[in-house]
Amino acid sequence: MKNIIIDSDVMNEVDDQFAIAYALNIKDFNVQAITICPFNIDYKRISIFDGTVDSYFEAKRLCRLCDKNPNIVYKGSINYVTNGYDSLTEGTKKIIEIALKNKKTYVLALGTLTNLAIALKHEPKIASKIEIIWLGTKTLLADKFDDSNYKKDKKAFEYVIKSKVKMHIVPCYVGKYNATSIYEIKEHIANTPVGRHLYSLVLNWENTIENHGLKYIYDVMPVAYLKNKKMFNFKEIDKNLLLKEEKKLPYTETVTYVYDGSKNSCVWRDFIETIKNAPTDIFSTNIFFTSDTHFSQKYKTRTKNFKFKSVEQTDHEYIKRWNSVVGKKDIVYHLGDFGNYEIVKKLNGKIILIMGNYEEREAGNNFEEFRKKLLKYGFKDVIKGGLVLDKKILGQEVYLTHKPTNTRKDMFNLYGHVHSLKPIMPNGFNVCLEYHDYKPLSAHYVKDYINFVLHDADQDVFTN
Repeated sequence: MKNIIIDSDVMNEVDDQFAIAYALNIKDFNVQAITICPFNIDYKRISIFDGTVDSYFEAKRLCRLCDKNPNIVYKGSINYVTNGYDSLTEGTKKIIEIALKNKKTYVLALGTLTNLAIALKHEPKIASKIEIIWLGTKTLLADKFDDSNYKKDKKAFEYVIKSKVKMHIVPCYVGKYNATSIYEIKEHIANTPVGRHLYSLVLNWENTIENHGLKYIYDVMPVAYLKNKKMFNFKEIDKNLLLKEEKKLPYTETVTYVYDGSKNSCVWRDFIETIKNAPTDIFSTNIFFTSDTHFSQKYKTRTKNFKFKSVEQTDHEYIKRWNSVVGKKDIVYHLGDFGNYEIVKKLNGKIILIMGNYEEREAGNNFEEFRKKLLKYGFKDVIKGGLVLDKKILGQEVYLTHKPTNTRKDMFNLYGHVHSLKPIMPNGFNVCLEYHDYKPLSAHYVKDYINFVLHDADQDVFTN
């Protein structure tokens, strides 16, 4: 899984939207942030401020259309380094934060290098922890560059080149192979929400006659290069050849330059297939909560309040009841003690597992290895300890954990672990499967319980 930041001037044209949609739907990509880099279009009277605001909301729209969290979008710089701008923003701070946290982070840079230059200047340590794949100039080795991503902020480009960061440059001309039209887009990808949006962008693009009705989609190329370099030809070139207006480096260092796109028909086919497989039912996602399924574990049949005769019957009934309420696109927070992990393949929904005592015992001191194993089985995520749930889901911040003894005093809690007694506490609610007809609970149902506990229950309810 590659950790990725997309740095983009989203609304500068329509290419960026194609690239972002592509990256968000590649299974091996973990897009942790989309940061907005500055752009302005003088002849359209679009200022950097207007471009930033429009790009910010467009990036959020793309996340929603791809069934991703829109809160990964951050506003970046509001002027160019060339103009003396050097302030940290939420976007540049996020680049630094993610880069320091991860062992390696890839940055898909689809516009000016302003945000990256400022992040590198304020925290030079990230130079060794990121790789930049930049949609760059088509005249890289000429005496003068002729490229808007360079010309808008030359100082940012020079600063990044002179840093120790590893860099790959995919020139615009390589993207010339990715020509499309409203007819092709409608035919191939307009059956998904994000595909329909991309179709509308091409349909409304004012320059659809730039080549007899064809539209070149340049910005998908850095995404494709990061996904599979075998589709490209590239070579290493000396950084000093790129420093046109600055003093040369006193040492030899190279950048990777993609010079040929003869295999790029593969890129466009891969893009089409990726978008065709994008989420199609994003507007009906429901959220559920459960815990303590203990799939295939024999001890269950020995509990006093258990009504199934065998482990096999229990598993069959649990799976049947689970899939009767959970849809394939739904999200299920499982609060620990899952049992046989293979059964995740038979269950509907995207399952986020909060580790219980069984998982903690099995993971030992190798949480990351254990998490990777479960992701391969099919879990959407595995979380150690607990998770604060966004207040938009249940109307307030709620802490998810396995044991009631690990709950937080400063917020309401959902927990499991306890298979008898104490279905509720003054600040918590037990979602253990055995209390709730052996089915996951919907967010709507849980919200009603929370309101009951907080506003209607008297102290007698909490006695054993």
